[in-house]
Amino acid sequence: MKTFVHVILSAALLVGTTSGQEVSPGTVPMTPMVTDGLVRTLITVPPAWKSAPGMQTNRYVNIPEGWTATVYYAGSALNKPRFMAWGPDSVLYVANMNGQNVLALPDRDRDGVADTVVVAASGFSTGHDVRFWRDTMYVCQQSGVVAFQDADRDLRWEGRRTVIDRTVIPNWSGGRHGTRTLVIDSLNNAFYVSVGSNGNADREAESGKLQRAMIERFDVNGKDRRVYATGIRNAVGMTLHPRTGALWANNNGSDLQGDNIPPEWVDIVRDNGFYGYPFSYHYKNWFDLSNGDYRDILPMTGRDTALFESMVPPAALLTAHTAPMAMEFAPAGFPEPYANGCFIALRGSWNRTPASGYKVVFLEFASDADTIADRVRDFCTGFMTDSIAKQAWARPVGLALHRDGSVYLSSDDLTTMILKLTPPRTVGIRDADVGTNSLRCTPNPTSGMVQVQWDDATSDDCRICVIDLHGRCVLSTTVAHGTMASSGSSVDLSSLDPGMYVLQCTSGTHVASVPVHIVR
Repeated sequence: MKTFVHVILSAALLVGTTSGQEVSPGTVPMTPMVTDGLVRTLITVPPAWKSAPGMQTNRYVNIPEGWTATVYYAGSALNKPRFMAWGPDSVLYVANMNGQNVLALPDRDRDGVADTVVVAASGFSTGHDVRFWRDTMYVCQQSGVVAFQDADRDLRWEGRRTVIDRTVIPNWSGGRHGTRTLVIDSLNNAFYVSVGSNGNADREAESGKLQRAMIERFDVNGKDRRVYATGIRNAVGMTLHPRTGALWANNNGSDLQGDNIPPEWVDIVRDNGFYGYPFSYHYKNWFDLSNGDYRDILPMTGRDTALFESMVPPAALLTAHTAPMAMEFAPAGFPEPYANGCFIALRGSWNRTPASGYKVVFLEFASDADTIADRVRDFCTGFMTDSIAKQAWARPVGLALHRDGSVYLSSDDLTTMILKLTPPRTVGIRDADVGTNSLRCTPNPTSGMVQVQWDDATSDDCRICVIDLHGRCVLSTTVAHGTMASSGSSVDLSSLDPGMYVLQCTSGTHVASVPVHIVR
């Protein structure tokens, strides 16, 4: 059953609301930016990575006060690392695009640095994205989607099978914009895949042409393919909101319309929605169709006008040509001011002066139900050293958020690395709200049943919530008042997949949490 928030949000989308913000057709209201509050911070390079390319000299980033930056991995195995994901084994995986493989980067001793690198699977054509659902790893590439299992849990995934076959999707291959981003909607048993445009500004939805510049929907078996949304030039970043279930995306806008046109948009993806490409942008703004390769879009048709009139204002507008990549909504428990909104990696422009992007930003919303961003806040900058000369030393692409508040960031160019940004411990998961750390969960690791006891629980009822690495409460129960501080309570975790979780207890105004490791 959908949550109340999800139902309200869906109803708002159907009528095209903008959360109270009035936007006039033909205007370009940029989302307000916050650029201050960051501190220049030296990146810690562990001894294992000091000899890696780009690590020989001191490097700095600008991040929030109290946060730290550490190179999680920078070994020679990296070859254009793109999107990342946490596996059911609590290991970080990265789609290593030019290496034609997926790498596993375990941190078994929990020191914040990868212990080793393992080739988890290989043999991909432009393998840009890796995702997990239950005990299966999915890799999305130009030629389709393949799935793997790791039955012996050695980080090497076997049993390759094709989920979406290249013969079904001839429009995925060839031309420009070869990355394919995958989103798995487990609630609705659906896959969403973004298929970028064939060129800069092309008509691609006409009879006789390979349809591109859209998002397609499949069932989880790769069947029932249909076009979900159109007019989307290249949605590299795409994700589900972890609490509302809404599909969100960002867009890489077209070139040759000037330094500031079109701004990059971020928005909810509506079923059968149209987002402007190739003849318009934002909310009913026309491109200059007399300019260069835009001329062959003419003449306009009645269908074009109808699509133009169907456009609604997006949730946010970012600086043009910043090349938005991965986007991830903050899970529950993230430190302020990063609790309500999403992180977005901006890979950076090649065609704008001054150059834009080369950073990570946070898009702030008033609440999960809000559909218009309040502001965009710089979160990690310093990769660009000269915006006029367009000089930089790294290009952010992939993001992975950990439940402890850490942000993992991949750079696929100039310097290839995985960077870990860690918040101050006192503003991580809210165990700082409790006077003493007296929450116990035994045995830990566990294969199923655990005993939970909390000496500092109040006389109120206690809610126990088990939270996965995406910040979702995947199991919850309520224990009668007074029980937790005396005999404790038994909790059955056998229904959950193996991996790392956080067990969080709430009693009155007290909140405490403890990591728990489920093994089989």
